Amino acid sequence: MPDDPQKTFERKSRSFSLAARLFSPGTRADIARLYCFCRYVDDLADASAQGEPERLDHIAETIGNGAAETTDPIVQDFLDLAKDRGLPMAAAYELVEALRADCGPRDILTEDALKNFAYGVAGTVGLLMRPILGADDVRAAPFAIDLGMALQFTNIARDVSEDAARGRYYLPAEWVAPAEIRSALDDANPDAIAAVDEAVGRLLGLAGKFYQSARNGHGFIPPRNRLAVYFALHIYEAIGLKIQRKGSGAWKTRIHLGLLEKLCVAFAAVPGYFRYKRFVWDQPNPPVHAAALHPPFTLGRR
Repeated sequence: MPDDPQKTFERKSRSFSLAARLFSPGTRADIARLYCFCRYVDDLADASAQGEPERLDHIAETIGNGAAETTDPIVQDFLDLAKDRGLPMAAAYELVEALRADCGPRDILTEDALKNFAYGVAGTVGLLMRPILGADDVRAAPFAIDLGMALQFTNIARDVSEDAARGRYYLPAEWVAPAEIRSALDDANPDAIAAVDEAVGRLLGLAGKFYQSARNGHGFIPPRNRLAVYFALHIYEAIGLKIQRKGSGAWKTRIHLGLLEKLCVAFAAVPGYFRYKRFVWDQPNPPVHAAALHPPFTLGRR
């Protein structure tokens, strides 16, 4: 097993790891192990200007071939976890393939392409989380995808500047051109800043739809784990709300929530939890997923 996956989880995912304290110890430990693998392959995509595609190729081959052993300790721990927990290896393969395609500069052209990207790098993580959370009903799968995608949309909204510095433009070009993002950042062009503001607002609106869908599906998660996921969703959603409150150009710097802000968000979310429990999750007929949220996902290499 990699050294201290729990410490890595707490250090690098402060928002989710705070809510994860509500999980049972075994669930929390396995989520930390999954996080370490996901973070590892994501870091390989970001390792340099061009990423490390060859290493990601090797990991994808290992997973795709159904290998039980590898010399990479982090990948080996993931394989062991996947066997113990029955994780969907097709989702793991799609995750690595999507990150492999994300090595180096990147432009996203359309909203559907954005959704496709978010599914590949984050919706797949939702599918991997589902067995660990105990959401065994197959109807939970699209809601798990939605939560992963919503989190990714929030990440994109707060990382516009950092991504642009790497030559990566995830706001769809049909919303705002990469040249406008560069002009907003480099030249403080008011028109370009306004265009990026509008695109970020549109992205956060899209994230809101996916957060709402994910929240509707929380009834598939056992109660103890449900509470932790519910709080994590609200804490992360609050990052987007903070970007919006800060106004024009807030996306130029990475927005964080302090510990007190996170605790306030969690406290404020408690009444909503019980409303959802009574009127949505405890109903005999669970919500039906809105299929229109998902375009056909195609994860071939670019």
